Amino acid sequence: MRQRHLLDAEEKEGVVRTIRTVLAGFDEIEVGYVFGTFSQGDFGDVDVAILVTGDPIPYQAMRFARKIERELERGFCYRFEADVKILNTVPVSFQYEVIKSGRPVFLRDRERRVRYEAGVLSLYLDYADTLDWFDRVLLTRA
Repeated sequence: MRQRHLLDAEEKEGVVRTIRTVLAGFDEIEVGYVFGTFSQGDFGDVDVAILVTGDPIPYQAMRFARKIERELERGFCYRFEADVKILNTVPVSFQYEVIKSGRPVFLRDRERRVRYEAGVLSLYLDYADTLDWFDRVLLTRA
């Protein structure tokens, strides 16, 4: 079982500052969010989602995510594990959850963040209608 951590608000802000510093060191990162249990209370790891420039292929994205995780964990002095997701490569439903429940902690360009979030919300709302339709169809057959 993964160790759980409980930090006060000041300690969490220190972690956020570390995240911001690490993400700023990579030119290809445009936006960074903290999400998951770290934002809610006690946590097992620090979940970070990043939007990168371009359109990385999945293997490159996975390698880059592991590199960021290593740098974050070093920045945390290995007290916590980091779990990094590349938003460019995850489903729209996951991107929506990060935007809805996460906290932006790094912005290279505010306008880029606004365009990105508006695009995700638009795609998600289209997707949500489709999911609702599937639910209705499946429920009528059950």
